Amino acid sequence: MKHNVRLEVPRIKAGEPCKIGLLVEVSAPELPVTEVVRNPQAIIFVVDRSGSMGDGRLDLVKNTISEIVGRLSDRDYLSIVSFDTEVEVHVPMAKVGELNPTQIRRDLMPLQPRGGTNVELGFIEGLKQVSLAPEGIESRVILLSDGHANSGQTHPEAFGRLAANATEHLVRTSTIGIGDGYDEKILASLADSGQGNHFAAVELDEAVTGLQDEIEGLMQRSLSNLRVKVTVPNAIKGLKINPVGFTRADEKLETGVEVRFGDQVSGETRGYGFLIDLPSLRREQGKELKFTVEVSGTEIESGKNQLKQEQLVLEIAEREGFIAPAKDEDVSAEIAAYRLTEIKQAAAEAAWSGNHELAKHIIRGAQRDIEYIIKHVDRLSPRLRARILAEQQELKELLEFKPVEFSKRAYESSLRTARSKRDPRKGH
Repeated sequence: MKHNVRLEVPRIKAGEPCKIGLLVEVSAPELPVTEVVRNPQAIIFVVDRSGSMGDGRLDLVKNTISEIVGRLSDRDYLSIVSFDTEVEVHVPMAKVGELNPTQIRRDLMPLQPRGGTNVELGFIEGLKQVSLAPEGIESRVILLSDGHANSGQTHPEAFGRLAANATEHLVRTSTIGIGDGYDEKILASLADSGQGNHFAAVELDEAVTGLQDEIEGLMQRSLSNLRVKVTVPNAIKGLKINPVGFTRADEKLETGVEVRFGDQVSGETRGYGFLIDLPSLRREQGKELKFTVEVSGTEIESGKNQLKQEQLVLEIAEREGFIAPAKDEDVSAEIAAYRLTEIKQAAAEAAWSGNHELAKHIIRGAQRDIEYIIKHVDRLSPRLRARILAEQQELKELLEFKPVEFSKRAYESSLRTARSKRDPRKGH
């Protein structure tokens, strides 16, 4: 694990409150080409089999799951559940090495579209299957649906609470919406609160991409349990240090914050942004403010825990003759990119409510917000340059989607932005 930390500016003016960014870049180790013995995982596929899953949708999902099973380790655990207004367990929780891939395909063959859509029933059965895996194993529920919940629980917030509660038992939830008729608010709520991913497979063949990307992310993790702790030497009234983007959990400390971010895949470099609210600091309090940044994580290949510490110094300069320093544009760009999450979320909400013009207006505002960064994109690191240009292109594409598709794409995009995750449709 390698890391790099930096502040947006090296100094601030005494006697004036301000906001500055802090960037922590972490590079996960490269996994060797040969297979790495990793900790086993439990994967539970929860498949919507309602009547709307006809026209090849259910067949595509069944075939893709059958192919994916072959990529799992014999030490992993697997279960496959389907639901309409009833639930059926096709593969009870079992060790992959004890399952017959050919038999799994046979077990899925009779699965045909029928009935209504009770997402709650399917998800709860998926959680029951998780409980049958050995204690302490990380589990991932992958729920696929193309419809609106028309029986059982129908409120997105309730699904979010279910998924959030499951994370306390090492269970994360990812969702894949298929077609243009699924309930994006329910699926996005499950994934966001469940600390997983959400993918909008509006075009049928995108479902394959979404499933493959989900499994690839699970199989290629090389860094887990990443934590970042940012503190100052003494408690300062009015000082706030807040992470931007997706976090698994954060704990406010008297002198700062400790944040749990999660995992990274082999060779990935990711930036984690913090926004620091500084109160008015006087020179009598000191000529500088020191930030201690601790980065810790577990390298999966070796099982070793890494802990690294850096100190950053922020100068508190005299008011008289103060000249504002140039900003570190990488830090500014990372913060700006993460803040697009809330903007896309607002646009998705507007579109979902039927106000497509407001949704487009919000996205156009976001385009203006990053215009300055785009003009100076050549000054950014290659990683940040790629991220900002990808965001620029994605905002442009969102404006081209029809109303029925816009909110689905925008919800997915907002969750990916929060996680600094690439669009799997566009390759690596």
